[in-house]
Amino acid sequence: MSELIIETHGLLKTYGAHKALQNLNMQVPTGCVYGLLGRNGAGKTSTLRILMNLIRPSGGDAQVLGHAPERLPLNLRQQIGYSSDSMQLIPWLRVDELLAYNGSFYPAWDPSYVQQWLKRLELDARKRVFGLSRGERQKLALILAIGHRPRLLVLDEPAGGLDPLARKEFLESMIELIHESGSTIVISSHQMSDLERIADQIGLVVNGQMRLEMPLEELKARSRRVVLIDKNAQASTQAEALKAWPGVLHLQTRAGYLEWIHENWSAAEEEKLLRRFPEARIEQSPLSLEEIFIIYTSTLTAGGATCPATP
Repeated sequence: MSELIIETHGLLKTYGAHKALQNLNMQVPTGCVYGLLGRNGAGKTSTLRILMNLIRPSGGDAQVLGHAPERLPLNLRQQIGYSSDSMQLIPWLRVDELLAYNGSFYPAWDPSYVQQWLKRLELDARKRVFGLSRGERQKLALILAIGHRPRLLVLDEPAGGLDPLARKEFLESMIELIHESGSTIVISSHQMSDLERIADQIGLVVNGQMRLEMPLEELKARSRRVVLIDKNAQASTQAEALKAWPGVLHLQTRAGYLEWIHENWSAAEEEKLLRRFPEARIEQSPLSLEEIFIIYTSTLTAGGATCPATP
């Protein structure tokens, strides 16, 4: 297994009586693009803020670059970039002034690299921060986070609230950054189609717990919509048999067939089903990341079957 750049064990965070995180375990391999998913209030932002040492956990252990976040040496902190859609930027400074001020904290700050990104994102360096649109502020926050070519880049809803065109431009910029930097990127976003294009590792947080963590391609290979058609059998009888079948989620009886989501699909699984239902025809189709997210979070939130852990 790859060396881990981020690792948490039993992470807890409470706000009064509210438990934001409950024994959250997380592993981010070096060099990956890690998509952190979850509904609003699931605990994503609390997790990232703990990792960035912006808040302290109530319990458990976190390691970033081999150290607890609060004990991370300065030279390693300077190898991390962080951006959030809630970041406060100094409003009266010009863009170039804010970039220069930020760069003074990083020995590896690369002014020529910053200029390249200003041109690429079509951001006017002479504008005052208070005069920027929301999309322009998001672009500026990204440049502030990457101007020192960080070893680890953490982005919390970096394109939140942008219109479709601005999101498209932002995503294209992220893809360029990923291809050229070699950084490890942890990105939390509600835009599933965006994450599907750039992430290679997925972590799904439900009610403050990590319910699923695995490579995206493996998740998509294992998650299938399955239809069982058998005109000679009673659908109700088949449904009863499938309720206890391992990996079956969201089972529904349709007119003349059964449909469900299977969380651990394989050719061997299909053979087992055909042996159990020899007269049936089985059809299966892949799911998008958004469909996987909706099915798994609704199932888990309702107290249904648990999602698979990383093998």
